[in-house]
Amino acid sequence: MKSSPPQKQGTIASQNSQNTATISVASTNSISRGGSSGQHTGTSYATSTNIWAKLLGGNESVWDGLSGREDVYDDPDEGLDENNDLISTKSRYEDEGICGTAPLKLCCLSTWYETRHFFRTLWKHPVIILVSLAVFGLVCGLGMWAVESERESYVKDRMDTAKFVARETADYFANEFRRSMVPLYALREAIQYSGYFDALPDLIGNYPANLQAENVAILGGDMTQRNITGICDQPEVLDNWKSMVTKISDEHDLNGLIFRYRLWPKNVACLEFKGGNAMMDSGMDASESPHPFWSQVVIDIQVDNWEGLHVFGPFQAELPFGVADVFCTHIPLWTSTTGENAFKDVVNVQGTPVQNVWGFTMLYLNWSEMKKRSNMYERFEDVNMEFELFREEEPRLGDVGPKGLPTKEMTKLAWSEQADKLNESNSVEIKTESLHGIWINRVGVVGDSGWNPEWWPAAAASVVVGAFILMVLTAMTMVKSYLHKDLVKRMLPKQAIRKLQRGQTVVEKYNIVTVFFADIVGYTGAAGSMRPAQVMKMLNELYTELDKLAEKHQVYKVETVGNQYMVVAGAPHRVTGRVGAQRVALFALDAINFVSKYQTKEGDKILIRAGMASGPTVAGVVGQAMPRYCFFGETVDYASKMEATSKKMKIQVSEMTYRLLLDCVNLKFVMTKRMEGGIAGVEIKGKGQQITFWIEKASPCERCFELATGSFALVPCGHIMCAACNEKYKMFPCPTCRCKVDDRVEWKGKPTKIVDESVGVEHAPHFDEEAGLTSEQVL
Repeated sequence: MKSSPPQKQGTIASQNSQNTATISVASTNSISRGGSSGQHTGTSYATSTNIWAKLLGGNESVWDGLSGREDVYDDPDEGLDENNDLISTKSRYEDEGICGTAPLKLCCLSTWYETRHFFRTLWKHPVIILVSLAVFGLVCGLGMWAVESERESYVKDRMDTAKFVARETADYFANEFRRSMVPLYALREAIQYSGYFDALPDLIGNYPANLQAENVAILGGDMTQRNITGICDQPEVLDNWKSMVTKISDEHDLNGLIFRYRLWPKNVACLEFKGGNAMMDSGMDASESPHPFWSQVVIDIQVDNWEGLHVFGPFQAELPFGVADVFCTHIPLWTSTTGENAFKDVVNVQGTPVQNVWGFTMLYLNWSEMKKRSNMYERFEDVNMEFELFREEEPRLGDVGPKGLPTKEMTKLAWSEQADKLNESNSVEIKTESLHGIWINRVGVVGDSGWNPEWWPAAAASVVVGAFILMVLTAMTMVKSYLHKDLVKRMLPKQAIRKLQRGQTVVEKYNIVTVFFADIVGYTGAAGSMRPAQVMKMLNELYTELDKLAEKHQVYKVETVGNQYMVVAGAPHRVTGRVGAQRVALFALDAINFVSKYQTKEGDKILIRAGMASGPTVAGVVGQAMPRYCFFGETVDYASKMEATSKKMKIQVSEMTYRLLLDCVNLKFVMTKRMEGGIAGVEIKGKGQQITFWIEKASPCERCFELATGSFALVPCGHIMCAACNEKYKMFPCPTCRCKVDDRVEWKGKPTKIVDESVGVEHAPHFDEEAGLTSEQVL
């Protein structure tokens, strides 16, 4: 019999008699409490979603509906379903006759299975990957060694060429930098011998003469300022300064390259020239100012007697056309050491008296413009090489320039567009002495092959391909071995395998184990009227999902005999009695919840009954052929009877299991005593009247059973947790079903009734759907 299309669980059904709505919750939290003669409270709701509600009053069952259909599990294409491994596709083709595309389909199916199992085994056993990679590395090493000698000779020739180009380029840069500093020497000579500015030091005088202000804040620090008005702004002085600087710049063709000159008589900023105009400077006294940059400059060139030009940079400076990389260069000026002026002038330079100090002059070099004029980038592009020019020494004067602007990688002077790709493997370095210290030019070739010859990638690729083939062959051999081992491990526990391999008898005793049995209601009488392949396929689909639940709840699946499904906890991996009972109980609740939602492709539903018992057992392997790990003892028989006397979609447990579940620490189980006609318990063959219990639901605490304002619904499993438990398990999976939590929805609405539509039973308490939580989220 085929059922009517099932209604979707989780819908909110409005009732005419009451102005409330009903919401479905997960069956693991609250399973059926109706449908039997037990003494329970609550109102039963008849729903059309359960075919069993229609079949209970008649003689038909779901199996009659399946056996009467020729097409149930009989579609020829189903043999190609990757999940239907248990149905022999080959046998089906033999029955129907091999014709058309059947052999091709069979070949593709076989190839797909082999490939899938291969990669699954690789993922499961990383050691296969490690060993295969070791083989790959060994073969690659030997192959690369064979072609290395020829490659080395080719690389040597190219590197010699690069060294020559690097040396030539470094010399060019050093010479250009040296040429740009010649005007500073010419300016020093012109100042000393022209006599235009001889009176300036006496007019300015030694500190504190003409003192205007101290500790004046400027960029980069503070300065001591001298009043130079009427001294440095005399028209004749300005004209002489402009004429001298302009002539020197024109003679050396450096207009635009050197953009600023400054003159410091008595170390006081007196004159400057920039933008073609001569003007009075700021009056800063470098000898007495605490400015970190300028105080260090006068110490270097006058106290420490700096040899040669004092060069600083490159640093960033604001120019009329934008920010540029700049060098500033200083050269000291001394008075005559002979005649009547010998040792006449003594200047206190940052606390140190220094004789014969006239002052110093300086210029600013536009390094960005120099690089542009030199066409260095075009030259390297023409020879298809990249370069990086940098200074070997660390900068002396810190990380800021004269105006307090930050330096920009002071050790790096110039570089090509792809200079960052140069490294020790594809470049060479050449050192050159310059006025700015030791310059290093790194030159190399950037490309896919670098120094290597063009044919080398093909040779290397051939070696890699050969090594890869050997690696795959090694992996395939190991995969077959591990597939065999995995198959044995799925059939037997590890300790049993070890004993069997040593030829020992496998017998193990367990003091406390919880055993679970379940079977399908109505299976025994109907299985004989169905084709074996139909029954086998249905059971495989159902029990495969139960196997996943068993793995999730860490229980051990023992076997399936016919339609009976058996799991245990506490063996073969030993745990305490409470932990084992809790794991099996949660598995049972999850299994009932899954079966309540499960339906065949024809839309029919299946019901199961389940039983649990706890106690001592003995496990072992009997015989040598077709070994199986079996459990023996009264506890196993008692669990089987718990299942046999149970009722559809209910879990019956023994008194021992009941007491173990009551002692669980992290979870609270709702269990009701079984009552039949006012008598507690049930008649068990060979044991008489026994007190048993039904497991109804489980939650982390008693408050989690009562949905109240502030409770949380877990998405997607639908279990409810109170605020305290939600905070406790905020970073963990659902403690009831161990599912991953995607979202936690807080309930803030009015009371409503919550109904499990899969069995049509009302459950309290009540909530309002206005809280914004949909029934799908609760489920």
